[in-house]
Amino acid sequence: MSRRDPDAFISRFSALKRRVAALAAQVYAEADVGTLQAKLVLHIGRRSPISQAELARATDSDAPLTGRAIQTLLARGLVRRERSDEDRREYVLSLTPAGKRVFERVSKLRDRLAARVVDALDDRDLIDFERIAAKILAATDESPGGR
Repeated sequence: MSRRDPDAFISRFSALKRRVAALAAQVYAEADVGTLQAKLVLHIGRRSPISQAELARATDSDAPLTGRAIQTLLARGLVRRERSDEDRREYVLSLTPAGKRVFERVSKLRDRLAARVVDALDDRDLIDFERIAAKILAATDESPGGR
């Protein structure tokens, strides 16, 4: 790949994203959850109670897709939805006892996944990755102040 070949860079970046996503799906299947469900359980477990809108923003997930995943978690008895004490028009989500068990399992699986990926890198790689990721995120910022 040439230093300035944007197409090759995007192809390699996409391959990396697909590989990590596939690995995550394989790992989280051990807890009988998909990757989005795992992400939601982790966020709810860490920030409970949390509104569905806050959860979608915190996980940078599509609201309708988040809603469907939450419905699945509710149906499986992993999450409960109650009216907010602060705003009665809003619902908040928290984990049930079964959800807390899945949270613990998913947390351990995420740690294992992260270790597998990070262990392939040395300290310099990690510093470079953070620098590069920050540049790409800044260059692709979709907010009004971004590019």
